[in-house]
Amino acid sequence: MYAILAPVTETGVPSISAMLQHVAMRIEVSVIEGLHVRAEPSVMLAADETGAATPALIRNLENEEATRSQRVRDAFEGSMGAFPNAECRWAELRTADLDIGAYARLFDLVALSRPAQASDSPSMGLIEAALFDSGRYLLVAPPTPPTSVGDRIMIAWNGGAETARSLACARPFLHNCKEVTLLEVDNGMTPGPDAESAARYLRATGVNPNVLKVKAAGRPAGAAILEEASKLNCDLLVKGGYTRSRLRQTIFGGPTIHILQYAEMSVLMSR
Repeated sequence: MYAILAPVTETGVPSISAMLQHVAMRIEVSVIEGLHVRAEPSVMLAADETGAATPALIRNLENEEATRSQRVRDAFEGSMGAFPNAECRWAELRTADLDIGAYARLFDLVALSRPAQASDSPSMGLIEAALFDSGRYLLVAPPTPPTSVGDRIMIAWNGGAETARSLACARPFLHNCKEVTLLEVDNGMTPGPDAESAARYLRATGVNPNVLKVKAAGRPAGAAILEEASKLNCDLLVKGGYTRSRLRQTIFGGPTIHILQYAEMSVLMSR
Protein backbone atom coordinates (compact mmCIF):
# COMPACT_ATOMS: atom_id res chain seq x y z
CA MET A 1 0.00 0.00 0.00
CA TYR A 2 1.32 3.43 -0.97
CA ALA A 3 1.08 6.82 0.72
CA ILE A 4 1.32 9.65 -1.82
CA LEU A 5 2.16 13.30 -1.24
CA ALA A 6 0.72 15.59 -3.91
CA PRO A 7 1.95 19.21 -3.84
CA VAL A 8 -0.76 20.86 -5.91
CA THR A 9 -1.75 24.10 -7.56
CA GLU A 10 -5.18 25.06 -8.82
CA THR A 11 -4.25 24.45 -12.45
CA GLY A 12 -2.22 21.33 -11.68
CA VAL A 13 -4.96 19.40 -9.86
CA PRO A 14 -6.67 17.92 -12.97
CA SER A 15 -3.46 16.43 -14.37
CA ILE A 16 -2.26 15.07 -11.03
CA SER A 17 -5.67 13.58 -10.27
CA ALA A 18 -5.93 11.93 -13.69
CA MET A 19 -2.39 10.55 -13.40
CA LEU A 20 -3.05 9.12 -9.95
CA GLN A 21 -6.28 7.49 -11.09
CA HIS A 22 -4.27 5.46 -13.58
CA VAL A 23 -1.51 4.83 -11.05
CA ALA A 24 -4.09 3.46 -8.59
CA MET A 25 -4.94 0.77 -11.14
CA ARG A 26 -1.39 -0.57 -10.80
CA ILE A 27 -0.50 -0.01 -7.16
CA GLU A 28 -2.67 0.01 -4.04
CA VAL A 29 -3.02 3.58 -2.78
CA SER A 30 -3.86 4.01 0.90
CA VAL A 31 -3.28 7.77 1.43
CA ILE A 32 -3.23 10.82 -0.83
CA GLU A 33 -2.28 14.04 0.92
CA GLY A 34 -2.71 17.28 -0.97
CA LEU A 35 -0.14 19.90 -0.05
CA HIS A 36 -0.27 23.61 -0.78
CA VAL A 37 2.76 25.81 -0.25
CA ARG A 38 1.56 29.22 0.89
CA ALA A 39 3.78 32.14 -0.02
CA GLU A 40 4.74 34.65 2.65
CA PRO A 41 4.22 38.35 1.83
CA SER A 42 7.94 38.93 2.32
CA VAL A 43 8.67 36.23 -0.25
CA MET A 44 6.33 37.96 -2.69
CA LEU A 45 8.37 41.15 -2.14
CA ALA A 46 5.39 43.21 -1.17
CA ALA A 47 6.21 46.90 -1.21
CA ASP A 48 4.55 50.22 -1.74
CA GLU A 49 5.76 53.03 -4.03
CA THR A 50 8.51 53.95 -1.54
CA GLY A 51 9.91 50.43 -1.66
CA ALA A 52 8.87 49.60 1.92
CA ALA A 53 6.32 46.94 2.84
CA THR A 54 3.25 48.33 4.62
CA PRO A 55 0.95 46.53 7.06
CA ALA A 56 -2.07 47.17 4.84
CA LEU A 57 -0.34 45.75 1.78
CA ILE A 58 0.84 42.70 3.70
CA ARG A 59 -2.72 42.06 4.99
CA ASN A 60 -4.10 42.31 1.45
CA LEU A 61 -1.54 39.86 0.15
CA GLU A 62 -2.19 37.46 3.03
CA ASN A 63 -5.93 37.59 2.28
CA GLU A 64 -5.31 36.95 -1.41
CA GLU A 65 -3.07 34.02 -0.60
CA ALA A 66 -5.64 32.56 1.82
CA THR A 67 -8.31 32.81 -0.88
CA ARG A 68 -6.04 31.15 -3.42
CA SER A 69 -5.17 28.40 -0.94
CA GLN A 70 -8.87 27.70 -0.39
CA ARG A 71 -9.45 27.45 -4.15
CA VAL A 72 -6.60 24.96 -4.44
CA ARG A 73 -8.00 22.93 -1.55
CA ASP A 74 -11.49 22.93 -3.05
CA ALA A 75 -10.12 21.76 -6.40
CA PHE A 76 -8.08 19.00 -4.76
CA GLU A 77 -10.86 17.76 -2.50
CA GLY A 78 -13.31 17.89 -5.40
CA SER A 79 -11.08 15.51 -7.36
CA MET A 80 -10.69 12.98 -4.56
CA GLY A 81 -14.04 11.30 -5.21
CA ALA A 82 -12.15 9.22 -7.76
CA PHE A 83 -10.29 7.49 -4.89
CA PRO A 84 -12.98 5.94 -2.67
CA ASN A 85 -10.59 3.44 -1.10
CA ALA A 86 -7.89 5.93 -0.12
CA GLU A 87 -7.69 8.30 2.83
CA CYS A 88 -7.53 11.82 1.40
CA ARG A 89 -5.92 14.52 3.53
CA TRP A 90 -4.90 18.16 3.21
CA ALA A 91 -1.91 20.06 4.55
CA GLU A 92 -0.32 23.48 4.12
CA LEU A 93 3.23 24.66 4.51
CA ARG A 94 4.49 28.22 4.42
CA THR A 95 7.50 29.10 2.33
CA ALA A 96 9.26 30.46 5.40
CA ASP A 97 9.02 27.04 7.08
CA LEU A 98 9.20 24.92 3.95
CA ASP A 99 11.28 21.78 3.97
CA ILE A 100 9.41 19.80 1.34
CA GLY A 101 12.18 17.24 1.10
CA ALA A 102 12.00 16.36 4.78
CA TYR A 103 8.19 16.35 4.78
CA ALA A 104 8.06 14.03 1.76
CA ARG A 105 10.10 11.39 3.61
CA LEU A 106 6.84 10.42 5.34
CA PHE A 107 5.40 9.20 2.01
CA ASP A 108 6.24 6.55 -0.57
CA LEU A 109 6.21 8.86 -3.56
CA VAL A 110 5.62 12.48 -4.52
CA ALA A 111 3.20 13.41 -7.32
CA LEU A 112 3.60 16.85 -8.92
CA SER A 113 2.73 18.61 -12.15
CA ARG A 114 5.70 19.58 -14.28
CA PRO A 115 6.91 23.18 -14.40
CA ALA A 116 5.16 25.34 -16.96
CA GLN A 117 5.01 29.00 -17.85
CA ALA A 118 1.98 29.67 -15.65
CA SER A 119 2.93 31.62 -12.55
CA ASP A 120 1.14 29.20 -10.21
CA SER A 121 2.98 26.11 -11.47
CA PRO A 122 5.28 24.35 -9.00
CA SER A 123 8.73 25.85 -9.25
CA MET A 124 11.70 23.83 -10.38
CA GLY A 125 13.06 24.49 -6.89
CA LEU A 126 10.13 22.62 -5.32
CA ILE A 127 10.66 19.63 -7.62
CA GLU A 128 14.40 19.63 -7.01
CA ALA A 129 13.90 19.78 -3.24
CA ALA A 130 11.64 16.73 -3.39
CA LEU A 131 14.01 14.94 -5.76
CA PHE A 132 17.25 15.62 -3.86
CA ASP A 133 16.12 15.70 -0.24
CA SER A 134 13.21 13.29 0.19
CA GLY A 135 14.81 9.93 -0.57
CA ARG A 136 11.58 9.14 -2.46
CA TYR A 137 10.74 8.98 -6.12
CA LEU A 138 8.67 11.45 -8.08
CA LEU A 139 5.80 11.03 -10.50
CA VAL A 140 5.53 14.17 -12.61
CA ALA A 141 2.25 14.75 -14.46
CA PRO A 142 2.12 16.43 -17.87
CA PRO A 143 0.17 19.68 -18.35
CA THR A 144 -2.74 17.86 -20.04
CA PRO A 145 -4.51 15.19 -17.95
CA PRO A 146 -3.17 11.84 -19.22
CA THR A 147 -5.53 9.22 -20.61
CA SER A 148 -3.22 6.37 -19.54
CA VAL A 149 -0.13 5.88 -17.39
CA GLY A 150 2.06 2.80 -17.57
CA ASP A 151 0.61 0.96 -20.56
CA ARG A 152 3.71 1.66 -22.67
CA ILE A 153 6.80 2.47 -20.65
CA MET A 154 10.08 3.87 -21.87
CA ILE A 155 13.18 3.61 -19.69
CA ALA A 156 15.73 6.28 -20.62
CA TRP A 157 18.75 4.14 -19.83
CA ASN A 158 22.13 5.84 -19.50
CA GLY A 159 24.03 3.36 -17.33
CA GLY A 160 24.03 5.65 -14.28
CA ALA A 161 23.19 4.93 -10.65
CA GLU A 162 20.27 7.39 -10.68
CA THR A 163 18.64 5.57 -13.58
CA ALA A 164 19.19 2.20 -11.90
CA ARG A 165 17.42 3.53 -8.80
CA SER A 166 14.53 4.84 -10.91
CA LEU A 167 14.28 1.46 -12.61
CA ALA A 168 13.93 -0.23 -9.22
CA CYS A 169 11.19 2.23 -8.23
CA ALA A 170 9.36 1.46 -11.48
CA ARG A 171 9.14 -2.28 -10.87
CA PRO A 172 5.43 -2.26 -9.83
CA PHE A 173 4.61 -0.56 -13.14
CA LEU A 174 6.87 -2.72 -15.29
CA HIS A 175 5.11 -5.92 -14.27
CA ASN A 176 1.68 -4.57 -15.19
CA CYS A 177 2.13 -2.98 -18.60
CA LYS A 178 1.74 -3.82 -22.28
CA GLU A 179 5.19 -2.85 -23.52
CA VAL A 180 8.55 -1.79 -22.07
CA THR A 181 11.32 -0.18 -24.13
CA LEU A 182 14.87 0.39 -22.95
CA LEU A 183 16.21 3.40 -24.81
CA GLU A 184 19.91 4.13 -25.18
CA VAL A 185 20.87 7.44 -26.80
CA ASP A 186 24.50 7.55 -27.91
CA ASN A 187 25.23 11.00 -26.50
CA GLY A 188 23.40 10.41 -23.24
CA MET A 189 25.41 7.50 -21.80
CA THR A 190 27.60 7.57 -18.70
CA PRO A 191 30.14 4.93 -17.60
CA GLY A 192 28.13 1.86 -16.64
CA PRO A 193 26.13 -1.06 -18.03
CA ASP A 194 24.61 -0.66 -21.48
CA ALA A 195 20.94 -1.17 -22.38
CA GLU A 196 21.47 -4.80 -23.36
CA SER A 197 22.82 -5.53 -19.89
CA ALA A 198 19.86 -3.75 -18.30
CA ALA A 199 17.54 -5.82 -20.49
CA ARG A 200 19.11 -9.06 -19.22
CA TYR A 201 18.50 -7.90 -15.67
CA LEU A 202 14.85 -7.13 -16.40
CA ARG A 203 14.28 -10.46 -18.15
CA ALA A 204 15.57 -12.21 -15.04
CA THR A 205 12.84 -10.44 -13.04
CA GLY A 206 10.05 -11.40 -15.44
CA VAL A 207 9.97 -8.26 -17.62
CA ASN A 208 10.66 -8.67 -21.35
CA PRO A 209 11.74 -5.28 -22.71
CA ASN A 210 12.57 -4.16 -26.21
CA VAL A 211 15.98 -2.52 -26.62
CA LEU A 212 16.24 0.59 -28.78
CA LYS A 213 19.61 2.18 -29.47
CA VAL A 214 19.50 5.48 -31.36
CA LYS A 215 21.92 8.13 -32.48
CA ALA A 216 21.21 11.64 -31.27
CA ALA A 217 21.88 12.97 -34.79
CA GLY A 218 22.45 16.48 -33.50
CA ARG A 219 19.65 16.39 -30.94
CA PRO A 220 20.27 17.03 -27.23
CA ALA A 221 19.82 13.81 -25.29
CA GLY A 222 16.65 15.07 -23.57
CA ALA A 223 15.04 16.00 -26.87
CA ALA A 224 16.00 12.63 -28.38
CA ILE A 225 14.44 10.79 -25.43
CA LEU A 226 11.14 12.66 -25.69
CA GLU A 227 10.97 12.29 -29.48
CA GLU A 228 11.59 8.53 -29.33
CA ALA A 229 9.05 8.13 -26.51
CA SER A 230 6.48 10.06 -28.53
CA LYS A 231 7.06 7.88 -31.60
CA LEU A 232 6.20 4.79 -29.55
CA ASN A 233 3.18 6.43 -27.85
CA CYS A 234 4.75 5.87 -24.45
CA ASP A 235 2.68 7.11 -21.52
CA LEU A 236 5.31 6.74 -18.78
CA LEU A 237 8.96 7.72 -19.00
CA VAL A 238 11.37 6.33 -16.41
CA LYS A 239 14.50 8.39 -15.91
CA GLY A 240 17.22 9.09 -13.38
CA GLY A 241 17.31 12.65 -12.13
CA TYR A 242 20.42 14.76 -12.69
CA THR A 243 22.99 12.13 -13.62
CA ARG A 244 24.96 15.17 -14.72
CA SER A 245 25.43 17.71 -11.95
CA ARG A 246 22.54 20.03 -11.15
CA LEU A 247 24.77 23.11 -11.50
CA ARG A 248 26.05 22.01 -14.90
CA GLN A 249 22.51 21.33 -16.14
CA THR A 250 21.26 24.67 -14.79
CA ILE A 251 23.99 26.52 -16.66
CA PHE A 252 24.30 24.48 -19.82
CA GLY A 253 21.02 22.55 -19.91
CA GLY A 254 20.69 18.79 -19.75
CA PRO A 255 18.32 15.84 -20.17
CA THR A 256 16.62 16.18 -16.78
CA ILE A 257 15.79 19.87 -17.15
CA HIS A 258 14.66 19.38 -20.76
CA ILE A 259 12.32 16.55 -19.81
CA LEU A 260 10.90 18.41 -16.82
CA GLN A 261 10.14 21.36 -19.09
CA TYR A 262 8.76 19.59 -22.16
CA ALA A 263 7.50 16.08 -21.34
CA GLU A 264 3.94 15.43 -22.54
CA MET A 265 3.73 12.09 -20.75
CA SER A 266 4.03 11.18 -17.07
CA VAL A 267 7.60 10.86 -15.80
CA LEU A 268 8.89 8.66 -13.00
CA MET A 269 12.14 10.03 -11.65
CA SER A 270 14.49 9.28 -8.78
CA ARG A 271 17.87 10.55 -7.66
